[in-house]
Amino acid sequence: MKMRRCKFQGCRKLIPFDESYCDTHAVVMASEAVDKEIEQKRLESMSQGYRASERHTRYANSEHSHELGHAFYQTTQWARLSARVKVRDLYTDSVDRLVYGKGELIVDHVVPRLVDESKALDESNLWLLNREHHNRKTAIEKRMTTEQLKRMTKDDWIKLLK
Repeated sequence: MKMRRCKFQGCRKLIPFDESYCDTHAVVMASEAVDKEIEQKRLESMSQGYRASERHTRYANSEHSHELGHAFYQTTQWARLSARVKVRDLYTDSVDRLVYGKGELIVDHVVPRLVDESKALDESNLWLLNREHHNRKTAIEKRMTTEQLKRMTKDDWIKLLK
C-alpha cells in the first residue's frame, strides 16, 4: 500500500496516500473549517458600512496600492527627508502655526508628487500639515487641474485652507 506523511506541519506520521491528514490532525483541520464558517457568518452579519471599510482596507493593502505610488513613502530616503522637514519646521503646522506632537503632522508636497515628479524630494516643496488640513488639501487637489496645481504656492494653499 502506498503511504505518505500527514500534511499537518511538523507531523511525521505515515498515512494512506489517498488521505491528507492523520486521525489526530483531521480533527484539528475540521475544527478550523468550522471556525472559518463561523467567521464568514460573522462577516455576513456586519453592517454594510463596516463591510465596505473592510473591503477598502483589503484593497489598500492589496497589489493595487502600487498604482497609487505608496511605495515612495516607504523608502529610507523619504523617511529621512520627512524627519528633517519636521525638525526644520519645529513640528509646527504651516497653516495655523500651532505646534503638534510627533505623530500628528504629515509632511506634504506643496506641488503634488504625481503632478511634478522632479519636486518629489525637493525640500523646498515640502511643508507640515496636521491631518485635518492635509485631508482638506487632498480633497481640493482632486478637483483641480494639473496646470492649476503646478501654479499653487504655499501662500495660495494657506489662503484656501484657512
